[in-house]
Amino acid sequence: MTTAAVVLAGIAAAPVARAQQFGQQPIDPTLTVAIATPVRDGALHNLMILEQIPNQRQCWQEQGQGGGPVVVDPLLLNFDFTGACDRKTDSNGYSVRVNGQDLGVHYRIEIATRQNDLVLFARPTRDRSAPPIEIGRTNGRATGFLRIQLHPGWQMARRTYNGQPVGHIYLTHDAPMAVALAIGSTPSLGQAATPPPSARPTT
Repeated sequence: MTTAAVVLAGIAAAPVARAQQFGQQPIDPTLTVAIATPVRDGALHNLMILEQIPNQRQCWQEQGQGGGPVVVDPLLLNFDFTGACDRKTDSNGYSVRVNGQDLGVHYRIEIATRQNDLVLFARPTRDRSAPPIEIGRTNGRATGFLRIQLHPGWQMARRTYNGQPVGHIYLTHDAPMAVALAIGSTPSLGQAATPPPSARPTT
C-alpha cells in the first residue's frame, strides 16, 4: 500500500456521519481567483481566494496572458467590498478535498518558491512522510499579486453542510489521490519554508 493510500485509509476511518454532512457544489470559475499574495516585500507568499458576487462592483482585474504570470490588481482593497466580494485568506476559509474526502485536517495549504515559479501545494501535517500535493503554479515570477493557475482537474467548489452551501471554499480534485498526486511532481517542496504565523494576513 502506498503512502498516499495509507493517508486516505486513515481519513476514511473518520465517522461516517461527518462524511455525510459535508459535500461540495460547483462554483463558476469565472467568479473566483486564487492569488499568491506577497508578504514581507515578496519574500513570502500566502494564498488568498477572491470570489466575485454577480452584478456587483468588480473585485479584481488581471494583467498579462500568454502562458506567463498574470498580475492581479485586488480592486476590492480600495473600497468597502461588503456584498460585492468575498475574500478567504487562511484555513478557516479554504481547504483541500480529493476524491470526495476532506483533507483539511491532514494537509495545510502553502505557497513555495521553486526555481522561477510560485507553487501552490498542500503539505501533510500529520504524516510527514506523505508526499505534498501540487495544486497549481503562477507560471513565472513578477512583482505584486499573482494569479495561481490550477493544474488540470483542480477546481474551486463550495462546501455544503447537510446539503446547504456555506462560505468555506474547497480546492478540489475529483479523481483518486494517486491521480491528483501525478498531476504535479513536487519532490523539492518537502523542504520549502513555511511562513511564520506573524507573516500570514488576516481576513
